[in-house]
Amino acid sequence: MLKILIDFFIGTALFIIFLILKVLGKRISSNLCAIIFSTFGALTKFENIAKKNILFVWPTKKETEVKKITNKMWKNIGRNFGELIHLKNYKPLNCSQTKIVDLKKIEQLISFNKKKKRGIVFFSAHYGNWELGPIIIKSLGLDPLCVYRKSNNKFVELLIQNIREKNATYTPKGDIGAKRSYLWLRKGKSLALLMDQKLNEGLSIDFLGKPANTASFIADIAIRMNLDIVPIKFSRDINNHNIITFYKKINMPKNKLSKNKKISFILKQVNNIMSQWIKDQPENWLWIHRRWQKDLYV
Repeated sequence: MLKILIDFFIGTALFIIFLILKVLGKRISSNLCAIIFSTFGALTKFENIAKKNILFVWPTKKETEVKKITNKMWKNIGRNFGELIHLKNYKPLNCSQTKIVDLKKIEQLISFNKKKKRGIVFFSAHYGNWELGPIIIKSLGLDPLCVYRKSNNKFVELLIQNIREKNATYTPKGDIGAKRSYLWLRKGKSLALLMDQKLNEGLSIDFLGKPANTASFIADIAIRMNLDIVPIKFSRDINNHNIITFYKKINMPKNKLSKNKKISFILKQVNNIMSQWIKDQPENWLWIHRRWQKDLYV
């Protein structure tokens, strides 16, 4: 009972905050939340997790460099939070503050797959404003199913999904999500995944040069259903305008490898692509996940 009351209080507080942010407008909300998160985020346990992750990947980085990355990371998280309530009205294809890289190429790929009545698997990372993924995919005429980690607070879960539901259909990760994804793709629809999340199982594949458990589902389903896998990156320019970049589809193994080797081949590409994004602009990534082995965070 006490947990329900606490969850209700948190959910109500979040609802009020979103109402205030909606009244303030997108630009003010984004700037304000960037300041708040960069100020108070550094005081939380997540700051230490971020620092451990950064030094695990780049052990020679100076403390000032690490602090600069985490400070900008918190600002990015804050902006994502401040902008979330405003995304219902976001039109990426007609927004002067949004640049889409290789739009024509992805439109051609979508057109080709539609003729084949075949879905596409898109993937990204918790990088830039990753909440833009379902919106841009839908704006391109697709109906994406997004697999996500469900909140433990049912009131927060209800609130967030109410904000998101206009842009895409969401399903929680796990067995139910996997089954629903398969059925969704069989209808020729598309799937959207974030591939950098913490995982207790999966294959050990290098991520930022360090072994990390990586979900094999994206590779398994693409092989089974002969689907294209397309990376999509979300970043910000110096004015905090959105840059959405579509990359070439993942190379599928052509030689006669075993299924396990094919899966490993694909996952290495997936992790290498995300790793390069993070190396290019480390402040854009969500460093607060316990992404690697448990003893790192003791």
